[in-house]
Amino acid sequence: MKEYDLVIIGSGPAGYTAAFEARKYNLKTAIIERDPERLGGVCLNEGCIPLKGLLYHAHAQKDYHALQDLVMKRVYQIRAGLRSRIQSLGIEVLPGEASFRSNTVIDAGSDTVSAKHVIIATGSSPKRLFDRPNVFGSDRIFNLEGPPGRTLIIGGGVVGCEYASFLASIGAQVDIVEMLESLLFGEDEEAVRVMLREFRKRNIGVYAKSRIAEIGPDGEVSIESDASEKNRYDLIFETTGRRPNTASLALDAAGVKLDGKGFIAVDDSLRTSAKNIYAAGDCIDTPMLAYTAAREAEAAVRHMVTGERSRIDYGTMPRLVFSIPQVGSAGISKNAAEEKGLDCRVYRYFFKALGKAVMEGRDTGFVKLVADASSGKVIGASAVGDDIADIMNQLALIVSRGIPVDEIGECMFVHPSYSEIILEAVRYGRM
Repeated sequence: MKEYDLVIIGSGPAGYTAAFEARKYNLKTAIIERDPERLGGVCLNEGCIPLKGLLYHAHAQKDYHALQDLVMKRVYQIRAGLRSRIQSLGIEVLPGEASFRSNTVIDAGSDTVSAKHVIIATGSSPKRLFDRPNVFGSDRIFNLEGPPGRTLIIGGGVVGCEYASFLASIGAQVDIVEMLESLLFGEDEEAVRVMLREFRKRNIGVYAKSRIAEIGPDGEVSIESDASEKNRYDLIFETTGRRPNTASLALDAAGVKLDGKGFIAVDDSLRTSAKNIYAAGDCIDTPMLAYTAAREAEAAVRHMVTGERSRIDYGTMPRLVFSIPQVGSAGISKNAAEEKGLDCRVYRYFFKALGKAVMEGRDTGFVKLVADASSGKVIGASAVGDDIADIMNQLALIVSRGIPVDEIGECMFVHPSYSEIILEAVRYGRM
């Protein structure tokens, strides 16, 4: 039986980040991966990377099959780089399903291994509320026969809005059905209104506060809202959330407990009820984001080796929806701040007033900062626009460090640039 200092179950962002961090401490490390041809997990193979690739390249490439080939070629390239790095660091990859015999002994396919410590990083899978042969999950978008005709997306969260944006870009007529009051419920309402306005321009229909009553085998769907409506769809996607991948692990044998929602229960050091076993990423009840998973993996390894507790501030982490336009936020909104009894000042500036954005024809949306009135510290931010990912990184840094608006106003930003909208907001955009 092979023995390791650390065995990691899963090779997604939490898994491979944990492995890289462990090698910094010279831990003998192995990753158990049920499909070694899919190193990188959902993020690399059917999530973050390829979907954003489809969204980006659809601007210039309208042929779906050429677009698909281009994106998957880049995925193979990234995966090869990941495999090379894993090998160069001396990290072993063990193929097969993982199943605990005890808290230190794990079956890995046909092999059995022993580990002083374990990190569970098994990720998540799409929830399926509609068990129909003509209702598809997330992976279907990467193997379409071609641009679909009329398409229905069930669920108006992050994935639903990103799917709708891509499908509209390749010529599909798209409808989204969402049970809640609005798409991206919980995000800045003004930013979501901008997104909805742009969705209407791109032939994306939205049924909010609605539900699916029936799905016929021919694609006829009954939608119930204020009034009932029937439409026929050529393609139906379900994007109603995700569930943790824990069922096949035999967690009871390891003494690992689940919480009330079915996630692996961990303490603030990412340690489970079995003291030598940690968990990170989508299998625990924290935001299902690749960078969250990576941060948790680093914190878990650091605690395992040094006993140091790494504070992870989920409240100030950036959130971004790669829809067209993109919608993002960090920290708390003005409404949430006022509910806590805070006196706030709001600063907002529109891309239409930004020279670079107007010149390049990418002037949709705005940036908004929320500051505590007494200290001037920025406690929240939101944005909507054509390409705001890097701006959101800067806003998250400002929010996480509580930088006062006066200090931002004393900075100099490159002109012309998109991120100078932050400076313009605090100088000229007080509401």
